[in-house]
Amino acid sequence: MSAKEYDYDVYGLNFRFMKIKFSNINNSEFKTDIESKSFLNFFYHFKGVGITQNQPRGATYNFAYEKKDKQRSTTVIFKDLTVIQNFSKPERKKKNNIVPVAKKDLENVVDPLTAIQQLIFEQSNKLNCNKKQKVFDGSNVFYLQLSQSDKDDYIINSSKLIYKKPMQKCRLTYKVVSGHEVEDEEKLNKKYVDIFYGKQNKIFFPYFLTTKSTVTLEMFLK
Repeated sequence: MSAKEYDYDVYGLNFRFMKIKFSNINNSEFKTDIESKSFLNFFYHFKGVGITQNQPRGATYNFAYEKKDKQRSTTVIFKDLTVIQNFSKPERKKKNNIVPVAKKDLENVVDPLTAIQQLIFEQSNKLNCNKKQKVFDGSNVFYLQLSQSDKDDYIINSSKLIYKKPMQKCRLTYKVVSGHEVEDEEKLNKKYVDIFYGKQNKIFFPYFLTTKSTVTLEMFLK
């Protein structure tokens, strides 16, 4: 068995508040573990586990989380890039003012972990930042698109960064399709993550990721 692991520490306001790990086992299973850490744990504990298991012509995606006194598990089954089953425990409450998910929205679609694997981690000797995937996470359909505005070298000055050489920047953006609340559309379409890649052993790795919301969030590969 061969496995690739990517461990990240997530910082905000210079506090480490979350740990995220991605694991790829023989391209048959892709997993993520998310857990609040340190400072945040005193106020708001969060733990989530996501797993995508690939089968011939399909995949099964499951994401389960717990926070405070709330727990939920979501399972989505795909066949030939089409959603054939989708359920949550407990069931999600129906909300008003939702953009309805059409049948065609659930075609030519992948789960979030498959999208992350294909867009971010599947890089080789030549960095490819021209990728796009339609994604379904159990409630929302959206596009994730990776693009590159320039090929400049970037130096990130941080003691938390293990890669000290120049890096190239790509941007991952979010574009709504359906399933979201109408009033959230503008906010969601502004979401992005800047990803800084460094080359090692002829492969580009995402060593540093950052985005801005209420505060600037930074992820460092360990």
